[in-house]
Amino acid sequence: MNGGVGDHIIRCLLRDRPIRVVAAITTGVAREAARRHQVAAGAQVALARATTAGLLLATLTKDRERVTIQLLGDGPLGGVIVDANGDGQVRAYLKNPAAVIPARPGERVRLVSGVGRNGVVNVMRDLGLKHRVQGQAPILSGEIDADIEHYLTTSEQIESAMGCDAVLGDDGTIRVSGGVLVQTIPDAGGHRDLVNEMWRRVRLDAVFDTLKASPDADAEALARAVLGEFAGELEVLARQPVQFFCGCSRERVHESLALLELDELDAMIAEDHGAEVTCDFCRERYQVSEAELRQIREEAAARPRG
Repeated sequence: MNGGVGDHIIRCLLRDRPIRVVAAITTGVAREAARRHQVAAGAQVALARATTAGLLLATLTKDRERVTIQLLGDGPLGGVIVDANGDGQVRAYLKNPAAVIPARPGERVRLVSGVGRNGVVNVMRDLGLKHRVQGQAPILSGEIDADIEHYLTTSEQIESAMGCDAVLGDDGTIRVSGGVLVQTIPDAGGHRDLVNEMWRRVRLDAVFDTLKASPDADAEALARAVLGEFAGELEVLARQPVQFFCGCSRERVHESLALLELDELDAMIAEDHGAEVTCDFCRERYQVSEAELRQIREEAAARPRG
């Protein structure tokens, strides 16, 4: 947790302006992600920025929404995958969690050496009722938050300024994590200059500097610090807790195994006498016995296969 504040996110508007602001404190989320994936300091910051960005996108509106972000770069991390929803739940993983990213306590970590400068940002939005939207943009900076901001501005065509960051403590673990997203309201038009000013402040490390100077700040204080002279116009509409959460289960593991070819299941039964399945997102391990595999194989064989 963060100085007793606890992980949370707020949705806001600027008074009399078509500008929305979402801000979050995600220290507990970042620490839990790092713990589950057993990553080193620099990779912890990558997970922190990515999980914060996912939560900011998933809670932009009051609608129930699920957002999946894939940052697939040419750096040693291999890729960063995030899954978040409007209920304030998020999970994430690195394709290569053993990758080393230079990091020093109390300094902003530059992630480009881990993410890379070439690749793509894929964003998939599930709005429910089988309504899904997918977009893509190139990776430009390798810093995660700036790359997702570029996606929002170019692919979704919404003027945006996003800053997500984490501060490392002397022990190399996350001291505090959080982020802010400022956007024009779609189809409202105008106020590009204000968003550009927020963009300038974010790129000058306003989020990092605020988190470092005030590690006990809540999301509203973080948002006001980034907004600067516009802070007095901030109106908070909603606040909710956020958490690292993975919905994997033994039932879902069985469903995944049932999708394998029958000869693959036969080999697992004959050679391994069972199976161990590890969830990419949370690293939870599921042991599946030989008897369970036989039952899964029997049920799979009975279903028509197209």
